[in-house]
Amino acid sequence: MAAAPEPDEVLTSTREKANFQRLARLLISGGTSLMREIFDQLCLPSNLPTILKNPAVEKKLKAAKLTKPEWDCLYPSPGVYGKSADFDVTLLSRLLRTICSITPPVTGWNALPTSTDHSLAAEIVRIKYYRNSVYGHVSQSMEITADKFPKLWKNIREALLGIAGQISPTKKTAWQDAIDNFLKDPLTAEDERNVQELLRWY
Repeated sequence: MAAAPEPDEVLTSTREKANFQRLARLLISGGTSLMREIFDQLCLPSNLPTILKNPAVEKKLKAAKLTKPEWDCLYPSPGVYGKSADFDVTLLSRLLRTICSITPPVTGWNALPTSTDHSLAAEIVRIKYYRNSVYGHVSQSMEITADKFPKLWKNIREALLGIAGQISPTKKTAWQDAIDNFLKDPLTAEDERNVQELLRWY
């Protein structure tokens, strides 16, 4: 039987762990912020209570098989409705698919879209797909090797910029600069929180 790794070895910061943290932040912070902005455009915050109390919308949400925490987020108590500021990226993704009348990609909601499809729906599916790709590295000590990191970073970056571009060209430029700067910036305590959020999201 192989010897158990030493504690210092498990907890030591490495380039591979930093890669994982950067991708987790890109997905969680970037994905949440951009999807919330799109959601607020399609379902104005002032109209959201009216939308959520619509019986047809409730029926759609029940068919979407939301988790109890997601349901509680939308309907905290009788006559009280949630607000998008409290929705995480998973719930936002579900709501965009379920109640915002976004046409799914040709490949559907559960398969990676074609490389030529840059619709909003396709970019949302890509975020989900790359989340799964990054989460798959959790069993490997939450590390992403140097050979895998550039492609994952590029693909996630492009999906986020695709969503930002749906908002406005100015928004896309701002996100492009922020993402490129983040690649060079030192990691912070927030990046570890994004790793934990990725685990909850999955």
